Amino acid sequence: MNDAPPAPPVLTWFKVYCGFMVALYAITALLFVGGFFISPAELDKGSEGPPVWLFYAMMAALVLGSLMFAGAFIAPFFLPTKQWVWIFDLVLICLGMLSCLCMPASIPLLIYWTKPEAKRYFGRVD
Repeated sequence: MNDAPPAPPVLTWFKVYCGFMVALYAITALLFVGGFFISPAELDKGSEGPPVWLFYAMMAALVLGSLMFAGAFIAPFFLPTKQWVWIFDLVLICLGMLSCLCMPASIPLLIYWTKPEAKRYFGRVD
C-alpha cells in the first residue's frame, strides 16, 4: 500500500519555473563570459574609466554568481521530497519575486506552494 500523497499540480509549474530560471541564468552567464572577449586595449582607451583588471574581476564575479543561481534552480530536479526541500523551493520562489520579469509567475506559485496539498506532499504537517 502506497501512503505517499499524489504530486500536486503546482509541482509541475514549479519545475517549469525552475527550468526557465536555469535557462535565464545560463544565458546571463554566457553573456557575461562574452565580456572576457573584449580587448584590454579597447577597455583602456581613456584614463577616465576603472582599471581593466576591475572590469575582468566584475565579469568573473557575475559569471560565478549566475552559475551559482543556475545550480540552485537545477537542484529541485534532483532533491528528494523532504520537509527541508519544501522550504528550499519556497526560497527559490521568493527569489523570483525580486525580478519584475519573474513576479507574474512567482506570485501564483507562492500562493499555491503554501497550500496544504503541496506541504503534505513534502511531509510537512502544519
